[in-house]
Amino acid sequence: MRIDADEYFKSLRNKFGGDYRVFADVLGNFDCKSKTEPTSAFRDFWQQKYASYPIESELCNWAFELFNNLKRFYSGGVFELFKTKQVEWGAPPVRIKREDVPTNSDIEQLEEDKVTIYRGLSPDEFESKNFEQSWTIDLEIARRFAHKIYKDKIKGIVVKAVVPRSKVIYFDASDNEQEVIIEYGALRKAEILI
Repeated sequence: MRIDADEYFKSLRNKFGGDYRVFADVLGNFDCKSKTEPTSAFRDFWQQKYASYPIESELCNWAFELFNNLKRFYSGGVFELFKTKQVEWGAPPVRIKREDVPTNSDIEQLEEDKVTIYRGLSPDEFESKNFEQSWTIDLEIARRFAHKIYKDKIKGIVVKAVVPRSKVIYFDASDNEQEVIIEYGALRKAEILI
């Protein structure tokens, strides 16, 4: 699935303590081989095994997101999981590779050699220099992400970078977010925009 399981479970253990075992139960109880796995199956599972935790709890929400991520993966592979993950709901980082993306990419429509890209991100991501793969060629989209995604957290920031077009693994010109997916680890520096 292009998820570092050790990293994911370590983050869950840090966030939920001993309750992180709930996520192993989700993995053990659902194969989610299709998108049609009913939501009611998860609710029944939760009420039978974890009734002491409210269905509205953060633990339940994150466990439900894992259930949904399994469905996304089995339905559309790594690419669908990457495109539809909801990090703010507990989705683990997905690292996508060139072989995971559709072949109908519009990379040739990007600037010739170097592509100017933007990202709305958290100050922690900026400080780590371990940038995620989703960027945009539209500054306003990056600003929206910085202010929408991080509105309830530490104020998000907007950064700009230039990447060789050879490091872009996917671009769909018709995508309303003008998303550019770059190779993981392709960037280590970016400039903060005011």
